[in-house]
Amino acid sequence: MGKAIGFIGGGNMAEGIINGLLASKAKSTSEILVKEILEERKQYLNETYGIKIIEEMAEIANQADILILAVRPQDAESVALELSNYITEGKIVVSICAGIQISRLNEWLGSHIKLARIMPNTMIQVKKGYSALAFGDGFNKEEEADVQVITDAIGKTLILPESQFDAFTALGCAGAEWVILFAAALTDAGVETGISRENAKKIVYENLEAVGRMLATSNKHPYQITDEMNTPGGIGIAGFHSFQSAGLGGIVMDAVNAAYKRTVELG
Repeated sequence: MGKAIGFIGGGNMAEGIINGLLASKAKSTSEILVKEILEERKQYLNETYGIKIIEEMAEIANQADILILAVRPQDAESVALELSNYITEGKIVVSICAGIQISRLNEWLGSHIKLARIMPNTMIQVKKGYSALAFGDGFNKEEEADVQVITDAIGKTLILPESQFDAFTALGCAGAEWVILFAAALTDAGVETGISRENAKKIVYENLEAVGRMLATSNKHPYQITDEMNTPGGIGIAGFHSFQSAGLGGIVMDAVNAAYKRTVELG
């Protein structure tokens, strides 16, 4: 049997990770434990995934090899302080609580605990996109790999210094929403020019997937690709002019910076 993962909190993000771990066969149902306070949620998780529900903090602290702190940020301190009464030296705790730094977790749980922090991928339902992962002190390579199993199960993993987590949140997490907004606008534009909404969506969504693959696999700068696509006096360059006139680059950069500042404020 592999290392057991214990979730303290069984909300939507915890469920997404649980689903990923089971779907990827990274973990079996016997290797996943959850401590959740809501009765309806306990029943749902047990019936849906067949995982074990733990009632007491002492029990999950003892049974799990890796503990995932998956509560609301405003509840993190009280839950961590309760956990500190039962957790033993060398145990690994992974936080997915937004804005809670490893140094604060150390204060609550004690310096004898190995701490890591994850900013989960927002496209968790389709197992695409990056999650950010940062490690505190004391991890060996095997332990780092054990933790990375969690993020690999819900997409891809980007190991970053914790100091870059706010920037990652603004670009990596909120950025997906803005791509959706742009896709919706392109779809509306297709409808306005006479294409059915169903077909407009097909065209736009397929283009998004194709462009993402092209950008990810090409060594070319994005502007090099658009230069090659824009023929003199052609269709693409006419629309490109409109984007440039509206200041598309500045709008996007302003949005990312606004999200970054808000992330810092919430932290």
